[in-house]
Amino acid sequence: MRMGLETRTSPEKLAVLVIGTDTLIEALPARPIQLAHACGALGFDLTIPLSWGDELVAEAALRSLESRGPAPAVFCSCPIVRERLLQSGSDLAGAMVSLVSSPVALARHLRSTLGSRLHTLSFVGRCPSATTPDYDLAYDPEDFFVMLQTRGVELGKQSDLFQDLLPPDRRRFVSLPGGCPTPEVLWRRCNERTLVEVEDQDLSIELAQQLLSPQPILVDAATVMGCSCSGVTEAATGPSVRVAVTSLEPPRSRTPVISDAIVPTLALAVEVSRGQSLSRGDQTTASRYRPPMAVTPPTALRARRPRATE
Repeated sequence: MRMGLETRTSPEKLAVLVIGTDTLIEALPARPIQLAHACGALGFDLTIPLSWGDELVAEAALRSLESRGPAPAVFCSCPIVRERLLQSGSDLAGAMVSLVSSPVALARHLRSTLGSRLHTLSFVGRCPSATTPDYDLAYDPEDFFVMLQTRGVELGKQSDLFQDLLPPDRRRFVSLPGGCPTPEVLWRRCNERTLVEVEDQDLSIELAQQLLSPQPILVDAATVMGCSCSGVTEAATGPSVRVAVTSLEPPRSRTPVISDAIVPTLALAVEVSRGQSLSRGDQTTASRYRPPMAVTPPTALRARRPRATE
C-alpha cells in the first residue's frame, strides 16, 4: 500500500515510522540522523531503525540453534530467500531456521509495546513483508524521497545531531543487517557453529555443498539473493553491503538493546507449494538480482559421492 502521510497526531497518539536498511543506503550522503530529522519534518513522531527488528530475529535464531544438533542449517527470514529456497520443493525445509522478517518482528514488538498509544505504524523500504496488518502504510524509498522534496524537506540540510530528543538506540548487540546472528555470538552460544555467507554466483551448487559439511554451520544467502533488509539496493549488492550499513551505525552494544520478552515467537512455519508464486511486488524485487534457483537435494549429492578407494 502506498499512501501519503496524515498530519501530525496529538501527543497521546504516535505516528511511528520504521526506516528500512536499504533506505539508509539510498539516502546517502545524508546520514541516518539527518534522515530521522527529515521524517520528523514530515509529521512522524518517532522513527525506529530496522536494526531493532534484526536484533529480535537474531535472538530467535540463536535460541532455535541452541536446541538443534550439529547438522548444517540455513538462516531464512527474508521472504525472497524463502521463496527461492522452496521453489524446487521441500528438500531444504528441514535445514531451514525459518523466522519472520525483521520488519514483521519489529512491527509486532512496537504494537505490543505502544498499544493504544500507536496511531499509525509505517515502513519505508522495499521488503515485501512490510504489509498489512503489521503496517498501516508502506513507502517505496524512491517515492519517499520524492515526497520529501515535494514537501520542501532537504535531507542534506537537516541537523546531524539529536537536540532536545532522546533518540532510539541504533546500536546492535547480536545481529547483522537482515537479522542473521553475528559470527562471534553464533560460535559462543551455539556449540561453536560457524557462519557461512554464500557469495558464489552459482548459488545452488554452493548451497548444496555447504549442506553436506560435517561441521556445524549456519548458511546465510540473504545478500546474494537480494535481501533489502541486509542493505541490498539496485546499486549495491553482495556481502559488502553489510559493511556499508554497519559503517553508518554506532559501535556495538555490550548488552541487549531491545527486549524480546513481549514477542512470544518469531518462528514461521515452512509451507511448500510447488505452484506457489511471488506476488507482483515480490517478483519485481527478486528479478532484479537472480533468476529462480533449483537446489540439488543434499540426499542426492550424498548418494553420488565417490567411495573411498580401499
